[in-house]
Amino acid sequence: MRIKTAAALAVLTLALIAAMPLVPSEGLSENEFRVSIPQIGYDSADPTHMPSISINSNSSATCIIYLTNNSSEIIAAVLKESSLKDVASVVPSSGSMDAASGKYASEKITIKTAEYVKSGQYVIPFEIKVQSLSGTGTFTEKIDITLKITSTYNSDDQYNKFFGLFPNTLDGPLGEPWFASLVTMAVLLILNVMICYAVVPLLTRLAKGNVSEREKVQFKRSVAKTTAFLMFVYSLNLCAQIVGASPGVCYIIGAVSTLTYVVIGSLLAWHIYVFVLHVLFKGMDDIEVEGVDSSLVPLFKMIGRLIITVIAVTIILASFGVDLAGILMSAGVVTLGITMGAQNVLSQFFSGIVLLATRPFRRGDYIKVNGTVYIVKEVKLMFTELYTWEVDQTITMPNNVLTSATISNVTKETNDVRIYVYMSVAYEADLELAKKLMVQAANEHPHVVISDTRSAPSTRLTNFLDSGIEIRLAAYVDDFDSSGTYAGELRERMFELFKENGVEIPYTKYEVTIMNADGRKKPGDNYD
Repeated sequence: MRIKTAAALAVLTLALIAAMPLVPSEGLSENEFRVSIPQIGYDSADPTHMPSISINSNSSATCIIYLTNNSSEIIAAVLKESSLKDVASVVPSSGSMDAASGKYASEKITIKTAEYVKSGQYVIPFEIKVQSLSGTGTFTEKIDITLKITSTYNSDDQYNKFFGLFPNTLDGPLGEPWFASLVTMAVLLILNVMICYAVVPLLTRLAKGNVSEREKVQFKRSVAKTTAFLMFVYSLNLCAQIVGASPGVCYIIGAVSTLTYVVIGSLLAWHIYVFVLHVLFKGMDDIEVEGVDSSLVPLFKMIGRLIITVIAVTIILASFGVDLAGILMSAGVVTLGITMGAQNVLSQFFSGIVLLATRPFRRGDYIKVNGTVYIVKEVKLMFTELYTWEVDQTITMPNNVLTSATISNVTKETNDVRIYVYMSVAYEADLELAKKLMVQAANEHPHVVISDTRSAPSTRLTNFLDSGIEIRLAAYVDDFDSSGTYAGELRERMFELFKENGVEIPYTKYEVTIMNADGRKKPGDNYD
């Protein structure tokens, strides 16, 4: 009996539990949740406040939606994407969010504006559907977001205004935007000409006599042309705003203008840089500064060209929205790979920079590289071209080889060079007479330097040979290139003087003694 009673109670309990969902609940009410977007000033608790946000064209702004749950149930919100054609759109990060009882949830939405939208106020509708997970209540929050858009390519403040500043209040056809734009362009071009003829002569006047009149005229013309073109592009861009061109047209003109500004501005900067460079280095001709003269102009031109090009490319990429940080990071990785794989090329490059900056030799110098004489033809960034001493071959030598070699610049300061001429005399000869004759031969030669700035010709005994005594003459001659010829002429004169004065020049002598020559053949001798 007890078992039956317990079973009946269990069945009744299960039936009650199963029947509980069928009992209707009170449901979710509108005052049990709250939706707010602080960035645009929206709050469902204050429906009288109109949400708005100021934003530029071709840009975006991120806002956060908060859903606060004051009910005893779990509620969810469904976010729908909304758009206003050719103006803007509201895009949620995800399509929904939910909040437990007494909690809140948040979600991001992004407001994006079109690139060619005109300046003005626009209203874009946005809906949030809030409901209880039990399905006992559903509400739709309709939010009208006011967008105060400022166009990058179209400004109403400049429409039909002279220079975009002064309103055109003239009557008739002269009051039209085309007249304001035409006057603006003409005045700007005239102003540019006046500035060029006032500023450029001042700059050339500061150069004084360091540049020729021809260089001054060329500089004036190049600067006048480039600045006139720059001013024309600027005025064209401004006139598009004055006549009220569409944002698409203004965008195209703006993009072309930016590219033109950078290119023409780079050319203008290059002309000014080269002019100032020539003025500075020509002005140093009368000033003795160690290692600084006009031969450094090519190096500074190369450095200036590199810097101006890098800056121009950087500005162009940045103006078109290219991520420079990513490029720099990628360039760092690429540079590391290039450094590892092209060490020899980089070594040549930096060695060229060192040679051009320090200039241990110049064009036309005679240098000894590891004991071999060359004539410098041209020093370039990656290699140096050299002539052989006979000028019958051109040698291309990498700059890193030159910087690591032992170099002697024979003619860096002067063409004078000291030569050594060796002569041998017999052991029985008069040494003092031989030395005197060798010095006499040097003094008679027209290309031997006889002055207080150089040591006088001198002799010394250098070696005892098998057949004679070696004497060396040391003397300076005035031309390194012909030093070998002069040494030969000195030897000829010494030979003549030795012969005239009875100084014997030894040579190898052999004495042959024939013994037992009786004319008979030895056994086995088959020769006649």
